[in-house]
Amino acid sequence: MKILNALQIKEVDKFCIQNEPISSFDLMQRAAKNLTKIILESCPRFEQYTVFCGPGNNGGDGLLIAANLCDAGKFVRVYITKAIYLDEFTLALKTIQSKGIEPIVLEEQVNLVDLLIHEGDCLIDALFGAGLSRPLEGFIAELVQKINSSRNFIVSIDLPSGLSPDTVFESNVYNTITASITLSIHLPKLAFMFSENGIFVGEFHCVEIGLNNDFIKEQKSPIYVDTDLISKLIQPRSPFGHKGTFGHALIIAGSEGKVGASLLSASAALRSGCGLLTAVIPSEAITAMHAYLPEAMVISTQEFSTVDLNKFDAIGIGPGLGVDSNAYEILKLVMKIESKALVIDADAINTISLNKGLLQKLNSKMLLTPHPGEFDRLTKKHKNEFDRFKTQQLFSEKYNVMVVLKGHHTSITSPNGDCYFNSTGNNGMATAGSGDVLTGIITSLCAQGYSVCDSAIIGVYLHGYAGDVAAAKNSKTSMIASDIVHNIGVFFKTFEK
Repeated sequence: MKILNALQIKEVDKFCIQNEPISSFDLMQRAAKNLTKIILESCPRFEQYTVFCGPGNNGGDGLLIAANLCDAGKFVRVYITKAIYLDEFTLALKTIQSKGIEPIVLEEQVNLVDLLIHEGDCLIDALFGAGLSRPLEGFIAELVQKINSSRNFIVSIDLPSGLSPDTVFESNVYNTITASITLSIHLPKLAFMFSENGIFVGEFHCVEIGLNNDFIKEQKSPIYVDTDLISKLIQPRSPFGHKGTFGHALIIAGSEGKVGASLLSASAALRSGCGLLTAVIPSEAITAMHAYLPEAMVISTQEFSTVDLNKFDAIGIGPGLGVDSNAYEILKLVMKIESKALVIDADAINTISLNKGLLQKLNSKMLLTPHPGEFDRLTKKHKNEFDRFKTQQLFSEKYNVMVVLKGHHTSITSPNGDCYFNSTGNNGMATAGSGDVLTGIITSLCAQGYSVCDSAIIGVYLHGYAGDVAAAKNSKTSMIASDIVHNIGVFFKTFEK
C-alpha cells in the first residue's frame, strides 16, 4: 500500500477520471457509496447522523454520504460552510436536496452559539481533506472546537479536518478534529504514521474506491507494509535443508545486570528460523543461557578476540552490551567484517553516538535499529516525529545504511530512498526487552539469506504480528517481551502456507 502525498493523490484521481473513463462526480459518488458502507458497518448503533461539510470535494463526499445514509433509513442533519462551491459540490448539494434535506449554512462565528449537536448523534467530519496546506484558523477553527467539545463519536472522511496529509502542523492541538475513526480514501496518509497526529486520527481504515492500482504502483512514495507484501517476501524452506542451510547467526549481547537481553535476542533468533545460533555473552551468563536456551552455543565475552567472525552468516550486536571501552573494541572489530549482514542495536548504537568516527564504517550490509532517543543521540534533537523521519531518510542515504526507527508505525529507510511503515504491533510491546527480541529476529532472517532490506521489513512485521497475538492472549497491559518470542511461531504457521 503506497502512501501518496497531496499532489500524487490529485494525479491518481486525474488519471482515473481520464482513463477509466469516469466523471469526477461519478467517482465522488462511488467513493461516497463505499464510505457509507463502512460507516454503517462501523457504527451500527447510530440512528442519527450530523454531517459537517466544507466547500471542496471532501465536503461533496460528505453530502453524498448524507444522501446515502438517508436512503438507509437514518435521520440526517447537514451543515455546510459558506463559500464558493466547486461544481461537484453543487451537484452533490442538489442530490441531497432531492432527498428532502436542506443543509444549514454556517456563515459566522455567531452561528456556533445556536449550533446544537445532539448527544446521541454520530458526527461525520467532511470539512477538509487532503488539499489542506495550513492550520485552520478563525471561524472554521472555532467550529472544529465546537465539534470536539461535544464528545460525540466522530468519523472523519479521508483525514481529520485540520491535518495535512504530508506533515505535522505545530501548535494545532485545538484546531483539528479528534476523530474516533478516520476513513482514508483508498490509501493511508503519511500524517497517520506519526504519534503527534494519533490523537486526531483515532483508528484508521482504508476504503477502496476503485482507483488505478497500476498507476499508484508507479509512484515514488513510502509503502505501508501489509500482508500481501509479506506473503511475497517470505521464502519457502527447502525440504532437503539442514541446519547449515538455514544459516549461522551470532548474537553479541549482555553485560553485568543485563543478561536477560542476550537470552531474549538469542531465543528470538532461533525461533525465527536460523539453523545455528552462537551467543557471545558475559561468562556469568553462560549457565543461565544453557538453562534457558540449551539449543544455543555460547562464547564468553572475554574470549571474543579469538572468534573467527567470518564463519557466521549474520551478526547482531548491542542489546544490554554496555558502552564501556570493551564494548567499543568489540563493535569496532565487528564493523570491519564488511561482507556479513550486521544488525546494530541499543548499546552498540549508543557506542557509535559516543564515538562518531564509527559512522564512517557504516555500509549497506549494516542495519541500525534505534528507538527515538537513541536516534536523537546519534543525530540531533527533533521537534516531532515527522522531523525525525526526514532526518532518518537523509541518514540512510548519507551513510549508505538501513535504519529501522522503532515506534508505533516503525519506519524503515534504505540508502536508495525507499521507505516503509509497519502496520503491526501495539502499545503492549512498549516493555523491557521488546527491542532485544527484534534484534534477534532480524539477525536470524539475515543469516537465512534474506537481504538486509527484506530482513528488516519481514522482521519488523513479524515482531509486531507476534506482539499482536501475545496481546490477544495476555492483554496489552500484562504482556512481556518473552511473550512475543513465544508467539513467533504463529506468524510462520500463517505465512508459510
